[in-house]
Amino acid sequence: MINEIILAIVQAMTEFLPVSSSGHLALVSNLISSPNLFFFTALHLASLLAVLIFTRKEIVNLISFRKEYRKLWIYLIIATIPAGIVGLLFNDQIENAFNSLLFLGTAFIFTGIVLLLTKFARVRGKFNWKNSLFIGLMQMIALFPGVSRSGMTISAGLFSGIDREKAARFSFLLFIPVSLAAFALELKDAYFSLSLAVSFLICFILSLVFLKILTILVKRGKFWIFAFYCWLIGIITLTLYLLKF
Repeated sequence: MINEIILAIVQAMTEFLPVSSSGHLALVSNLISSPNLFFFTALHLASLLAVLIFTRKEIVNLISFRKEYRKLWIYLIIATIPAGIVGLLFNDQIENAFNSLLFLGTAFIFTGIVLLLTKFARVRGKFNWKNSLFIGLMQMIALFPGVSRSGMTISAGLFSGIDREKAARFSFLLFIPVSLAAFALELKDAYFSLSLAVSFLICFILSLVFLKILTILVKRGKFWIFAFYCWLIGIITLTLYLLKF
């Protein structure tokens, strides 16, 4: 159970901070056990529950389907389509990437580069279908471990000139369909255990904490500081690959 709890803590800490939860889960699980993709998606479901609570006002507004929120529905659908298509077509390749330290290390470094560039982003625009598609394409890349989903989607929003808090909230809402789809793909390997239940609860509670932390950092324009951590973990991962090789 200790290994599962460690992975739950790692998931909660890294899902919303822009450092790639999938990459960290793949790295840690390769070091302490074999990757278990259903366990990973169950942890993502715990993070999803935290997102539903954190964005409950936005969700209620979306469900109300009032005129001013209909465009948001369209933008969410547009941004979700690329990841949905790639997830279905390249699911095996994505799963294989979890076992590659070389891929993980390279992906962490790529994430760091994207995050650093957000330091130069300025608020200058509003949501439209074009930047929604751009956010969706960046989320599509983040299906692969080591590439941060929150990092890519929030960065894309910032590059598009969208208000920082709105970019973060849109990223959180996008997490809902993606995590549900990932869970559905792994249902064939579903199981239940006490360690899974405990890990789920821990991950849920900590996810709420780190959602708040990320929101504060984005508001203060400090999103880019995570680039240095991504580079550090990327270098460590590539070093582990070379030592194994």
